Amino acid sequence: MASSSAAPSTPIILVPKENLKTYRLPSYSELFNTNLNALGREAKALFTFHPSEWISAFRPNPKFPLFVLGDIDGFVALFMNNLATLLAVILGLRLVFEDDIIYGKIVPGVSISMLWGNLYYVYMARKLAYKENRGDICTMPYGINTPGAFAFIFSIILPTYFGCINGSSGRDRRTCEELAWYVALASNFTTGIILLLLCIFGEFIRRNTPGVALLSSISGIGFTYLALNEYLPVAASPIVSFLPFAIVMLGYFSGVKFGPIPVAFVALVVGTILGWATQLNHANEVKAAANVVQPYPLVFPIQAMFSHINEITPYLSTTIPTAISIAIGTIQCVESAKRAGDFYPTREAMFADGIGTLIASLFGSILGMTTFIGHPAFKKMGAKQAYSIANGLAFLPLCFFGINALLLSIIAIVSVNPIIIFIGLVICADTLAITPKRHYPAFLLGLMPIVADWAKGTIISGVADAYTKFVVNHTEFNPNITANINGFSYRGLLNFSGGSLLQCIFLTAIFMYMIDRKFLRAAIWSVLASIFAFFGLINAPGVGILIKKDDDGWKFTVAYVMLAVFFCCFHFAQKQRWVKQPETEPDDLSSFEWAEWNRERLLEENNINEENV
Repeated sequence: MASSSAAPSTPIILVPKENLKTYRLPSYSELFNTNLNALGREAKALFTFHPSEWISAFRPNPKFPLFVLGDIDGFVALFMNNLATLLAVILGLRLVFEDDIIYGKIVPGVSISMLWGNLYYVYMARKLAYKENRGDICTMPYGINTPGAFAFIFSIILPTYFGCINGSSGRDRRTCEELAWYVALASNFTTGIILLLLCIFGEFIRRNTPGVALLSSISGIGFTYLALNEYLPVAASPIVSFLPFAIVMLGYFSGVKFGPIPVAFVALVVGTILGWATQLNHANEVKAAANVVQPYPLVFPIQAMFSHINEITPYLSTTIPTAISIAIGTIQCVESAKRAGDFYPTREAMFADGIGTLIASLFGSILGMTTFIGHPAFKKMGAKQAYSIANGLAFLPLCFFGINALLLSIIAIVSVNPIIIFIGLVICADTLAITPKRHYPAFLLGLMPIVADWAKGTIISGVADAYTKFVVNHTEFNPNITANINGFSYRGLLNFSGGSLLQCIFLTAIFMYMIDRKFLRAAIWSVLASIFAFFGLINAPGVGILIKKDDDGWKFTVAYVMLAVFFCCFHFAQKQRWVKQPETEPDDLSSFEWAEWNRERLLEENNINEENV
């Protein structure tokens, strides 16, 4: 049975008095020298071989058993999350591709990349368990990069296909389908290459970005995509979904046990029984799904993919942000795992995601692969390593025989949603647990770009899809509908959702440093934001050098530079003692620095009380 715990509270770190020293804010020269020395150590480690550490993953470790009961809950959650994502992707691909391309060429490649990532992250977990002599390590979950998958469908595959079919070249539908597939494969391959290049700087980014800022966007994904988005089907089918929802929340948050049976399994069985009893599930859907079941061989479209690599230039506005979002997401997941007590190497995790994406593209899959958010939730379930191995192995028969659609037609999917909602809520709760109250406004502001991105990607794109099906001649949705929206600023929505993962980090970091009156740091982050905005990586719907009159990128660049100058003026005033000095409390309640600061504060309060007696 998975372990359960109540919602987390502010952590208390007990540190021996002799290990503590008077806390003070480090100077900027000290910060620079610290980072420079750390980069030197990382470069040395990068070119140093550690064969004994590699081999340790394969040594017996009685403290870290291969299977525990919590792995069942973890497997159900990870497997169903990936399976539901894959089904949603398949439904999106059906707008363009026929079944033989989807099930015969794309889906089998997903299983190979899935197996790679699941096994490699188990390898990383076993190395960590042996190195630290611990048995409570949880393997980081791994699977399909959901936002990137839909970005590829709506921003690369659909435009390529309709540009081909409506063009003057006279190419038939099948040729256009294969062209869209090849271009998407080339884009996915490019994404993997960018990921491998970014992994060099991963640890540097993690170390120099405030923890709350890093976790703000991952919390935004947890709150929006995992909690809010997954609650919509629950609200649509309350008779089927409310009991599974209560079972999951009681089991994981309240500590209620259902004997030796895992919580996720109980919720799944109850929901499926109710689904068939209320006719939410239909026999004709099972029959239709059964027709897809047959053997599908693995394909190797390497030559065709490279022959179309030159055609991805118009779609770099999707490829580059997707690669950056995966990289940032991996860094955030490593940070989240660190907060849960598992210190995984950032660079190695990014390497695993990059190789997984390359493997996917080489074997026909257009889906980027990444570590999943929610490691703390899987750890709360009691999962360790078998759940990841089982997930990788389970996708082999599903993808090579087309069984995934059949399985999803039998199970009541809304009974799985509460498990995903639980993961999203835990992510947000864990971030709040390490966030000082003064930074709550910054944290909440950091969630908003993800919400805007969800509104644009889910609601607007859903309406656009319905519009495309309704209008026979494929009249473009944007100039006909969105240009005439008056109820809210659609342009503002596009800008606020552009590069949402990166934008969350910038907004949260700038606002945190404003609250703490650390004006020079706020100015530095504002300058960085101005550069990213100029190239459309944030605050814009597309990537490029945004200097045209109608572009908003240069306007955001000017605005961020104005902020930087404004903060520099305050920094000067602060040096002259005209403005209140910076906040001394560290911004991470789980850090040893905060423990030192809190000890000094308590001692000072105690001395004041003794003087008043």
